[in-house]
Amino acid sequence: MTSNLRHGLLNDQSHLNILQSHYYSHWDLKRNTSSANPSPEDVSHKISDWKSQSNKKKTTTAALVLCLNLGIPPPDIQKPQDCPVLESFVNPTTHSDPKKALQAVGKNLQTNYESISSRTKYKQSLDPSVEDLKRLCTTLRRNSKDERILFHYNGHGVPQPTQSGEIWVFNRGYTQYIPVSLYDLQSWLGAPCIFVIDASAAGNVIENNKKFIQKRIDDEANQRGDVNAPSPVGSYIESIQLGACRSNETLPLNPELPADLFTCCLTSPIEMSVKWFVLSSPLSRHGYYEILKNKDGEIVIPGKLTDRRTPLGELNWIFTAITDTIAWTSLSRPLFKKLFRQDLMVAALFRNFLLAKKIMPSAGCHPISDPPLPDINDHPIWDSWELAIDEVLAQLVKSKRNETGPQQDILDIPQLQVPEQSPTQGHQATTTSNGAQLNGANQTIINYQHSSFFEQHLTAFEIWLQYGSSSKEPPQQLAVVLQVLLSQAHRLRALILLSKFLDLGSWAVYLALSIGIFPYILRLLQSPAPELKPVLTFIWARIMSVDYQNTQQELCKDRGYNYFVSILTMQTRPHFSNSNSAGSGNSGIHTPQDPASGNEVNYDEQKAMSAFILAMFVRDYKAGQKLCFSVDLVKTCIFYVETSESPLLRQWSALLISELLKKHLEVIVVFLRNGFTSKLLQIINDPIPEIRASIINAFGNFLLLENDEDGIDASYLGIRDELNQQEIKIAIEILSMINDGSPLIRREVVCFFSRFVMKYLQFFLVSAFSQLEEEITLVDNPSMIDEVRRKSPAYGSIFSSVWKALLILSEDPHNEVKDYAEQVVDYILWMLNESQLSDTVNAMEDYLLQKRSTGDLSSQSNHLLSNNSVGDRNLRPVTTNNTKAKFMNGDAHGGSSIRRAQSMNMNPRQQNGTTGRKNDQRITSTSSAFSLGETLFSKISMSSLFKGLGFNEDDNDDTSSIHKFALLTQQPTTLAYGVEPKPTTPKFKPKPRDNGKPILPLTSGFFQYSCEYFQEPQIGNSETDEPGSEEYTKRLWRRNRNESIIAETQPQKELSLTGNWKNIITTLDNKTQPKLLKFTQFESWVVATDEKDNITTFDWKNETQLSRFSNGNPFGTKITDVKFLNEDDIPLLLTGSSDGVVKIYKGFHDISQFQLISAWRALTDILLTPRSIGLISEWQQSRGSLLVTGDVKIIRIWDAPREKCMIDIPARSTSQITSLTSDQVSGDIFVGGFQDGSIRVYDRRLDARDSMVRLWASTDPQNRSAIKNVHMQRGGYRELVSGSANGLVQLWDIRLDQPILKKKAFEKTMTTALIHEHAPFIACASKEIHMYSTAGELITKIGNSGFINTNSYVNSLALHPHRMMMAGNYNQSASINIYQCVDPVVEEYS
Repeated sequence: MTSNLRHGLLNDQSHLNILQSHYYSHWDLKRNTSSANPSPEDVSHKISDWKSQSNKKKTTTAALVLCLNLGIPPPDIQKPQDCPVLESFVNPTTHSDPKKALQAVGKNLQTNYESISSRTKYKQSLDPSVEDLKRLCTTLRRNSKDERILFHYNGHGVPQPTQSGEIWVFNRGYTQYIPVSLYDLQSWLGAPCIFVIDASAAGNVIENNKKFIQKRIDDEANQRGDVNAPSPVGSYIESIQLGACRSNETLPLNPELPADLFTCCLTSPIEMSVKWFVLSSPLSRHGYYEILKNKDGEIVIPGKLTDRRTPLGELNWIFTAITDTIAWTSLSRPLFKKLFRQDLMVAALFRNFLLAKKIMPSAGCHPISDPPLPDINDHPIWDSWELAIDEVLAQLVKSKRNETGPQQDILDIPQLQVPEQSPTQGHQATTTSNGAQLNGANQTIINYQHSSFFEQHLTAFEIWLQYGSSSKEPPQQLAVVLQVLLSQAHRLRALILLSKFLDLGSWAVYLALSIGIFPYILRLLQSPAPELKPVLTFIWARIMSVDYQNTQQELCKDRGYNYFVSILTMQTRPHFSNSNSAGSGNSGIHTPQDPASGNEVNYDEQKAMSAFILAMFVRDYKAGQKLCFSVDLVKTCIFYVETSESPLLRQWSALLISELLKKHLEVIVVFLRNGFTSKLLQIINDPIPEIRASIINAFGNFLLLENDEDGIDASYLGIRDELNQQEIKIAIEILSMINDGSPLIRREVVCFFSRFVMKYLQFFLVSAFSQLEEEITLVDNPSMIDEVRRKSPAYGSIFSSVWKALLILSEDPHNEVKDYAEQVVDYILWMLNESQLSDTVNAMEDYLLQKRSTGDLSSQSNHLLSNNSVGDRNLRPVTTNNTKAKFMNGDAHGGSSIRRAQSMNMNPRQQNGTTGRKNDQRITSTSSAFSLGETLFSKISMSSLFKGLGFNEDDNDDTSSIHKFALLTQQPTTLAYGVEPKPTTPKFKPKPRDNGKPILPLTSGFFQYSCEYFQEPQIGNSETDEPGSEEYTKRLWRRNRNESIIAETQPQKELSLTGNWKNIITTLDNKTQPKLLKFTQFESWVVATDEKDNITTFDWKNETQLSRFSNGNPFGTKITDVKFLNEDDIPLLLTGSSDGVVKIYKGFHDISQFQLISAWRALTDILLTPRSIGLISEWQQSRGSLLVTGDVKIIRIWDAPREKCMIDIPARSTSQITSLTSDQVSGDIFVGGFQDGSIRVYDRRLDARDSMVRLWASTDPQNRSAIKNVHMQRGGYRELVSGSANGLVQLWDIRLDQPILKKKAFEKTMTTALIHEHAPFIACASKEIHMYSTAGELITKIGNSGFINTNSYVNSLALHPHRMMMAGNYNQSASINIYQCVDPVVEEYS
């Protein structure tokens, strides 16, 4: 035995280190695990009506009704001598004339209201009579139309409202109090309204108001509604009410507080907050704040309410953020939107109402509202509000004490520039681009330090994102972040944190939209700041991914979409020849992931997001298409598809083109005239499947159907011929992609052809009719077939080729592709049956079916293939002639004789209820055709035979007599094709039909699937790479387990040469004759396939069967190869069949989770003969390459990441290839064994024609025996071993012309020879299993231990890749013996 590596890399340790440190996983991308289908929409977090503009009512007018009757106290309340006197911060006692005092109160109240909503028109009514009140209310409703009216009522000078809710006004002489019914007041005011009731027992008004509204609703339901009411009943439901206290409470009588404390809280929250804070502060007892009080004993905060640079403005800004936060975290989303996001007046009043609910309970009053709000007094963020007030007052005290000190220039104050806002509370800004000067009052501020409130809450939000975001609970800081967007100083940080929040998923996007983030983000599109572009693009991509329809019109305003057009086209005008300047010169741009980065990758991602945003902007939006489209934009997109190294940018550039073309003839014409179709056709074979699919999707939208042409100008009709020629050219190019390795591509090809069929339906009807003619000719006179084909009008046309391609795709191994193609084929046949030739077509179909049923087609249809099992409910009759060779050939351009009749359960005449002999004849089974012998034996089954002999009939029970008999005889049973469950592709749902008729054109979910990328987390590590996550922990556990198994088995190499191999640790019952056996590397599983299409997975350690399912092979084909993929993580099962089809399964060990994640026809020209070897393969995990060959003259190499055929390497032999192996480390060298006994070595680094670098062939004709197996070790010394059918085993060195070792393992027949992947021994099989060392020494002989058939040959053999284990099976036996090599010394003493 050698002591050095025989093959592979000897000295390149760096390459080995890379292979060891990097794990390559394949067919586990989202497009594989979901079949590129969109996920079901998560409606649990969806907020579809997040836009504040929906059903928005504005408060346009207000009635300020003051019933004070100054100087005369109301009769029902005894006020103490020391009682509050201030009304709207006006002391009436300082005025000698009560009338002037009343006017001053009214004026001040209006001024305070105007500070929270300056656009509302206010009307004062001071001590009104009933007539005055009615006139005012009716006038306001007439002027307001259906908008909201504010009704403010101050009843401090009249009796408190009655229990029936009546409020009091005066008579004209002011000698009597006159009650006003709430019902009358509702009739005068109409609806909607917002009532503010500042009076004792205000709860009476609130409760009775609700009762009267309910009465109106009931009267309307009973058709007794008030016909004179100024507003519909539905408007009254939108009424809102605020009351100062409950029904059993009176207003506070604390002389230190205003008499209208409730009104002051609602209209002057900052002043009241400061006043309450000072009253409650222990420092007040020591005179700490006396220095701040003016001559009236009030503390005035300097500044301007609308200027956030001043203390008063900053406090107002903080107060808005705090009250929004309280409402956001305490109210339901619909209620929050109704009260805080639809009407600026309502929002301001309810923010301030929260303050009233906080302050007034301490004074003995509990403000109430309708709709009611929860108790918010103990909300933790109130502490932040008190801290902010404390900080401002402390600075003011310090400033007052140091007034003689140097004054700071106002320009040194940090400028908080904000986007232009409406002049409302919390949304105003008086700064300009260079900052505004503060008013005189602000000049007294010395060394004012701005509050750290927003900075601290941004830090808290950042900590929540890092540690608390997994809970999906709404963060309370989100409302603060919204307000921070108004600050230029913190805006970038806030946007970056917001982008990280939106990255959490669609639930986070909807939360941000519901809190009102959209108007701010929209307004920021007018900002020219370059540092905002990456993060704004990221945020907009997230928003568009969840709800693009509600944003399209908004982007049209002020041409906001140009923001993203400029990002996408931000470069020198592209030239389509030899240009590599994409994105050059933009190193200053960065992304949210790393604000300091500016590399090209991030810049390409930014452009890709811009392309996505524009694609969503124009999606199904005609106005957006017209505004966005330009020739330069399309040129830029094609330039990116051609040259960009970013797959995401290439994909979305193509999809943007697709959306621009969709149902837009003007764009299609420009696209055609500028030669863009030719450019796209040149790059349609992109290595990334999603990009190939995107280009095909664009070509699909290039086809304009008749129903898409409504309203198009007639001047465009003249270019229709030119368009048709271009469409045919596109169809010819796309036709070559029907054999693409990606099911996604084949599905998109079918979608394209569905549109092509719709547009050129008449030509396809001719092709289908010609197909029927050929079928009948083959039945009646096969010698005339060539002449009939030449005379056919469809002969040699693109339509005939497409028709045959669709027939091939209708038998695709992938469920979804098959279903899509069946839809198109059935549509053509349906329309053919509804055409003027329907009678002729029906007669031809009847004739063919009759011939089939009578067996006249047996000579032509002896290879009938059908994928439908006997138990299928939807039987699909398929008429084929000589299909075995031609169907596998997959030739779509000519010579393919696949025939596919219309699905009989969809016959239009049957749908109309017509029945008769013809229709009855069509309902025939499409199950596999059995030979006469099979038919006879099927009538006398094993089960019926055993039942006749008295055995237990339940053969599925392991304790049954039948089962015991099978074990004793070791005789395998026979199962029909498709009996076991068949895995389906992920998220597969058959396309819907209209009463059986297919619905064309077909549309896939690829676009929606592509959009999901922007709904998934992109910032930071993925879930599988995040330490501590479930997936990460599972992967780490698997890695440790794998390393443990390798460490355990490596020392057993020597044991393999001296141990006892006859130790059978278990025997597994496969029930059918196993054909192939395969161990997994690290799981305790062994997979067995039988002679048909059944796959069984066993757990050899626990001696249990894990799963059994059908591979879905057509009748007459079988599984010929099995491989495992991604064994270092979660293994996938790959099967190769004799019809050239490769299928890949996930979860194959669990029948409840198994899925077919990919399937394609890896060999399209394979020929089936009685001696067919079928498809054989070699899988290279490190390179992601699948080498396939078989009954063909080539070795085809498929690339897993590309899902595409990379190259066909000629086998350079007339003999049939029987075995294939390769160097698993580098993957460049592969070796094939042939039927004539020759072995050829190929190097894929060379040109395909020169790739054969070594040929070993015996010169003695008697020694030319078929190579049964050739294999190169994955580990160990990487020996290359071949075994021939005549029993000869040879070791090779590809550098030498002759074998290193020859050993005659058997004198006559050898069924296989295997070398262990790591250990130096070879297992050879005939009627016995002989074990040899790589030095040629015999280790042991293992005989057949069965009770009968002891003279049978070994049918299948497998070695465990790491353990010293072997699985073997003999002919005519369903048992699988699992052998494990043990130390004879240990065995003796155990």
